[in-house]
Amino acid sequence: MFKAVSFDCYGTLIDWESGITSFLAQTFREKGIGASVRDVVKAREDIEFEMIQARYRRYAEILRQSLREAFEQFRIPYSNRDGDRLVESVGTWPPFADTKPALEKLSGRYRLAIISNVDNDIIRKTKLGLGIKFHLSVTAQFARAYKPGIRPFQIALQRLKCRPEQVLHVSSGFRYDIPPAHELGFKTAWVNRKHEPKPALVSPDFQFDSLMQLTESIDNL
Repeated sequence: MFKAVSFDCYGTLIDWESGITSFLAQTFREKGIGASVRDVVKAREDIEFEMIQARYRRYAEILRQSLREAFEQFRIPYSNRDGDRLVESVGTWPPFADTKPALEKLSGRYRLAIISNVDNDIIRKTKLGLGIKFHLSVTAQFARAYKPGIRPFQIALQRLKCRPEQVLHVSSGFRYDIPPAHELGFKTAWVNRKHEPKPALVSPDFQFDSLMQLTESIDNL
């Protein structure tokens, strides 16, 4: 049924939450700060989500500015070094345990793509760590636009040379990916590792607990 499988990267293939939690925990230890890592993670993400819907700017700039504003909310001292270290660390964050096995199983049968809200150099580091060959990667820097806008998905379709229904788009980040992919006619799969309630937006075509469950089920979709 499908010719290609496209993926959100950070949060779907890469354990974004673990990566940023570890980064902030270490930063707070170095500063002698007792702030809630979970609260700062949530605040920074909300700030970022607003920023990516405004005028385009490089993701490295968004990472630095969102971290600065989150720190200010919690009265945590911020230095430019904090933002620089966050930018440098993202490309080294770990994949989920099932990411590489799932991608290896899919790579021989489907064209694999990444559609991601990052800069080119960040995705390059991540892909080196994964060691998986992707047919293409569409970054926000390449598209000059961020998800949940549709432009990154439009570019992916053009470059994959597939009809929308021939592409299964896979994401754990519901609000970033499922609505715009659905709008363009992609088939969508929500990897809901935390068993969260479905947002009252659109319904994904498929829902899975893990990437391996998706891989084991894809022949029957």
